[in-house]
Amino acid sequence: MAQKKSSTSLEKQVRDAIRKLTDKGEQVTNQTVRDAIGGGSFRDIGPVVKQIKAEMAAKEQAERAAPEMPEDFHDAAAAMWQTAWQLADEIAASERHAHAAELERLRAEADEALSNCGLVEDERDEAEKRADSTAKLLAEAETALLDAKFEIARLNGQLDERETYIESRLAEARVADASEAVSDDEVSAEPKIEDDENPPATEDDMQLDMFSKGKLSKKKPDDFEPIAAE
Repeated sequence: MAQKKSSTSLEKQVRDAIRKLTDKGEQVTNQTVRDAIGGGSFRDIGPVVKQIKAEMAAKEQAERAAPEMPEDFHDAAAAMWQTAWQLADEIAASERHAHAAELERLRAEADEALSNCGLVEDERDEAEKRADSTAKLLAEAETALLDAKFEIARLNGQLDERETYIESRLAEARVADASEAVSDDEVSAEPKIEDDENPPATEDDMQLDMFSKGKLSKKKPDDFEPIAAE
């Protein structure tokens, strides 16, 4: 019983505090209500504040609601509503026709756009094929170019070897020519024998020489050749 009385007393205190806060134009919160009643537990004050604020909101809404139309105005209002509805329907019908025509135009544009998209997609596919073919040709050309570079490098190596060989042979030939030239110079530098040291042979000398050679060529009498047996 004491607890119920305490709850009733708290509710009365909260209502009074909320009314005073509302009259002053101050905000109604758990804190402002607690301060207004001089303290208390938020656990006890919070539910009461919430309930009272809900009641006040419902009362305020009910006060703002329009009263029911008198019976005398029902028929007039119904006729006015019917007329307004017809006018609105006519306007809406015109707008619906306009919207339907606009929708049909947009659908035609959408169909045309889709058709153009198909053409664009076909062109894209064809371009991708050409790009793939070009990429393949480019790869083949790069491979051929690389092979050509290797072949050129190989031929340049052979050419360098031939040039080195030719230069070596030319150097040897130059050395040989230089040696031969030195030999010719040495021969030409030797002293010549004067003709006075070897005078030409006289007629007597020539006869004497012939006589000596004839004498030496004669055989001795004892040097007969053996007669072959018959």
